[in-house]
Amino acid sequence: MIDARAATVSALRARIAQLGGTGAFAPRPRPPEPDLGGRAAELGFRVVETAAGATFVRPHTVDLVPYLEAAGLAAAPPVADLLALLGHPSGDGGPAWVSGEGVGVLDIESLGLRGSGVMAFLVALGVQRGEVLECEQFLLVDPGDEAAMLTAIAQRIRSHRLWLTYNGRSFDIPVLAARCTLNRLDPTGVEPRLHGDLLGPVRRLFRERLGACTLRHAEMSLLNHHRVDDVPGIEAPGRYRAWLRGARPAVVAGVVEHNLQDIVSTVVVGARLAAHVGGERIRPAHAADPYHLARHLQRHGLADAAEVELRSTIDAGIDPWARQAAHRLAVVLQRRGEMKEALELWRRLHVEDPRDLRAARGFAIRLERAGDLGTALEVCRSVRGTRSELGRWWSRLGGGGDAGDEEWVRRETRLQRRLHS
Repeated sequence: MIDARAATVSALRARIAQLGGTGAFAPRPRPPEPDLGGRAAELGFRVVETAAGATFVRPHTVDLVPYLEAAGLAAAPPVADLLALLGHPSGDGGPAWVSGEGVGVLDIESLGLRGSGVMAFLVALGVQRGEVLECEQFLLVDPGDEAAMLTAIAQRIRSHRLWLTYNGRSFDIPVLAARCTLNRLDPTGVEPRLHGDLLGPVRRLFRERLGACTLRHAEMSLLNHHRVDDVPGIEAPGRYRAWLRGARPAVVAGVVEHNLQDIVSTVVVGARLAAHVGGERIRPAHAADPYHLARHLQRHGLADAAEVELRSTIDAGIDPWARQAAHRLAVVLQRRGEMKEALELWRRLHVEDPRDLRAARGFAIRLERAGDLGTALEVCRSVRGTRSELGRWWSRLGGGGDAGDEEWVRRETRLQRRLHS
């Protein structure tokens, strides 16, 4: 039985061999591993040895003048203006360390956007000195060399105090810190001592102008820069994986250029914001710009400059920003003791829109404190009519629900009692 089975197997093997197979069923030879180091060199990356191993670095120098000119700037603003924008005010010219260290900028390309599998495979670091950006890009050629790349990046970050990012506070820096932890490295090594994330200031100053406050929108609207043949960031992970499997270097070359452009644009956005706050306004102007600039200035304690912008917004007369600016200015005037002008502002706001319950409240309070009890009572009665007219929309327009009702009832009762007494 065994001999018959062996003969059958031998016959089948012979038949398979005749059909083009191999009688011994030899495994198909595996293709040779791609020479990633050599192909990284084709992209401009060179090997740099670190204490943790080798990493691949691409040095590059960018002239910022064309980008600044397109954004309407003759030169980069003083670093002191940039520090003030970020909430770190300093003397004229900025602190002494800036001249030696420059201003750093960072951006990463990663495999995914969330979860434990997020890995930075391309990291761009730049140092701005005047109108020149000295760049280094780190490429993860072998995932096993991640610790070496992170060690080199941490060394660069520790050598400069101020680092700019765009959404780096929520993404780039946490990703690098998490990868350091997984590689048993100190995560604080990749955390800047002074971190200026520009997404917050862009949102505060230009959210109506931009809509979506992405770096791409900021480039087009604030810098007058439009990328050509850019590789979308969403394609970067797939292109990198294809390159690791042996795809031609051109597949990932666009990702490298995208990463470099991100840090260039981040630096120029920072310069444009600092110049805007310093008086070189972005043109063409948007009706919301002076109002949001006023809020930014108030946030940083520049009350006089903020008041100029509030009055400019009111004079332009474009709602909703003119009305919001008038609300804010009225409060400023009250705190400063200029009650007459504050009362007039509240009156105008109430007359123009009786449904503006905040204005009605401010007007009634100022009238009562000025001793005009009769007019204050009329305002309360007009609010009662507005309450009936609005119905269930009362709370949504700032009526305050039951608590708001009780406040207006108490105010009206108090005014009636004071008038009769």
